[in-house]
Amino acid sequence: MTSFIEIWQGWPQALGFYLRQLSNEEVSTMAKPALMIRHQINLGFALVLIMALLTIFAVVEWKVKPELIEQRQERISINQHALLDLLDAKLGQIELLTSTMALAGTSLPKDEALFRTTFPEILNHHGDPAIAGGGIWPEPGTFTQGVARRSFFWGRAGATMEYYDDYNHPDGKGYHNESWYVAGKTAPADHCSWSNAYIDPFTKEPMITCTVPMKDDTRFVGVATVDMRLAGISDILSQYGKENGGYVFAFDGDNKAISFPQSAVTFQPYRSTLWTRDELQVQLPWLQSALKATQTLSTSQLITVENDGIFNEAAYVHLIRYPEADWVIGLAVPKSKMTAAADNMGLFLMIAIGALLLIVGVIATITARNLLDKIRQTTHQIRELIDGETTQALEVGNLNEVGELRHAVNDYGDKLKALLLQLEALQDELVQNEKLSSLGSLVAGIAHELNTPIGNALMSSTSILSRKKDFVQQLEKPITRDDLDQFLTHVEDGTRIVERNMSRASELIRAFKQLAVDQTNDHQREFDLLHLINEVLLSMRPTLQHSPHQLEVGIPEGILLNSYPGALTQTLINLINNALVHAFTTQDQGHIQIHATQDLHDMVHITVQDNGVGMTPDVQKHIFDPFYTTHFGQGGSGLGLHITFNLITSVLGGRIQVKSKPQQGSRFIVTIPLTAPERASSSS
Repeated sequence: MTSFIEIWQGWPQALGFYLRQLSNEEVSTMAKPALMIRHQINLGFALVLIMALLTIFAVVEWKVKPELIEQRQERISINQHALLDLLDAKLGQIELLTSTMALAGTSLPKDEALFRTTFPEILNHHGDPAIAGGGIWPEPGTFTQGVARRSFFWGRAGATMEYYDDYNHPDGKGYHNESWYVAGKTAPADHCSWSNAYIDPFTKEPMITCTVPMKDDTRFVGVATVDMRLAGISDILSQYGKENGGYVFAFDGDNKAISFPQSAVTFQPYRSTLWTRDELQVQLPWLQSALKATQTLSTSQLITVENDGIFNEAAYVHLIRYPEADWVIGLAVPKSKMTAAADNMGLFLMIAIGALLLIVGVIATITARNLLDKIRQTTHQIRELIDGETTQALEVGNLNEVGELRHAVNDYGDKLKALLLQLEALQDELVQNEKLSSLGSLVAGIAHELNTPIGNALMSSTSILSRKKDFVQQLEKPITRDDLDQFLTHVEDGTRIVERNMSRASELIRAFKQLAVDQTNDHQREFDLLHLINEVLLSMRPTLQHSPHQLEVGIPEGILLNSYPGALTQTLINLINNALVHAFTTQDQGHIQIHATQDLHDMVHITVQDNGVGMTPDVQKHIFDPFYTTHFGQGGSGLGLHITFNLITSVLGGRIQVKSKPQQGSRFIVTIPLTAPERASSSS
């Protein structure tokens, strides 16, 4: 095959030659179409490639890049809401713990020893380092009558909680006028009021406090508090900034910095107050626009920073308000990071799609040239087969689309001849079978059933010929890849239609022959029913092994019959196959059960039951009719249960019943005598 480089280098010469042929008109009438097709394919492919690359470039610059940048911003916005959910979960644990303490503080007996032994374990929360301390703060006189200050406060000391009694000192300032206590008085029950951030005077760590009121019915009796370290929140925000390729800062409702990158501001470890927004605006003038926007932010906002002092380039700052604690969180991302994905995507699309078009075009050009010769040969041979009924077989060659077409046409001719011979033989056999009283309807039915696939195959082959003529005419003009794909698809579909219909006709003939087979060859003898069932299962093992459905057999030993094992075997196989094909159309794994019993009247009852889709009453009326099937057009012949009915009633001397409801499975009950009646054909 011509290499890709040789074809690419040969395009200018081919294009020039084609243009010269158009101008001097010295090419003969017979040679001109071949030259036009070959060079028009090359020229058309070159134009398609150039236009495709230009289109890709325009789409990437004007459509893909802006949308990728917008999607990146939307993704960051989604991530920020996920961050808020994470903060909700973190703060929610503290709120739940505080509510638990408030409930316990209200319901427990007012016993000092009980409080001092119960609450440390609750507050410690399995040694959670985020919890710095907390306590129970009753209203004056509600814990001990006549005592104004009777609070219980614990602070973390390593893995345990240490009790402090400072707030109860008579010379101290007390706790009832503290801002966090006053906030709890007006708060609804089970609602946490978060304080602004502050630096603990003892540990010098930034903290926030959750306050939940304690109420006896509707009477306010105090508050429960939990102090939470902000170090964990700061770590979450810092990690969130790193994951998005930037940094994060956050302010509380009092304009104090909860978190800020240490690369921009050096935090003093023993500073008694947190940095404020105004102080940071002075230190970081390049971030003033974003810091000012935090003062009036309602939900979210995108700010552009011309020259970020940390990134040393332009940046986007995504601001979002966290209403639960009245915080404002900002995520700063370099502008280059926002556009990097768009630039990389644009380059990738240019290279990938351009290379794909180039490869596909070269392959399509070479394939089209070879295809034209094969189509011309195939058309000539198909015409001979259709018009002259020739016995000459088509030369298949490679099994591509054209090869499959030739192979299907060969199968069509062979199967058509074989079907006609089998039909003649079956017609003679049906005349001799006195059990099939509806001989006329059966012959008409088989003729109609054969006519459909044969007619479909004939129409498909004719359609292929017509499409080939149109394609040859289309080759007079420049063709595109879509034109070639459509033609190949049409040829492939036609091939499959021919093959599928001829296979359908062959299967129908086999089923019809099974219906009319000479039953005199099946001799009557004694056999054990369980042994026969095992032989049936053995013969169906390949089918059952490739099926997800289960088959359960419950046949007792010792049921001896003097009957026709061939007819009973075919009956059981048909009933099992009927369940496999029709019962489990909506189930991944079905269940089939076969049971047998012998009654006192020397009759054997064989039940074949499934848990499939079941049947409607209308379907049950016709299931034993010849050529009746619920899978019309899907491979079903409609003869399986009709054959089963004839074998049971005519050969085995029994009867068959069906019980079924939609979506409740089906049950076939076969009742036969232990000794089958003697058949007239056997005696003769």
